[in-house]
Amino acid sequence: MRKHIKECRTICNDAGLSVLGIEFRGKHLAVRCTEGRIFMPCTPSDYRWRHNAKSLARRTYAACQG
Repeated sequence: MRKHIKECRTICNDAGLSVLGIEFRGKHLAVRCTEGRIFMPCTPSDYRWRHNAKSLARRTYAACQG
């Protein structure tokens, strides 16, 4: 689980978001950032979760930049 949490933090940091913390929300992780909250799966079933999470992080960062 630590590896997965570290990877979630890295995805958000690479997109330009500043991570405040991570919350466990049942089947998902909620990554709290100053720009908003991003939900990622706790048990990813395949490789596509990374691509979806990167896309969501980039869109969140772009929306906050205005």
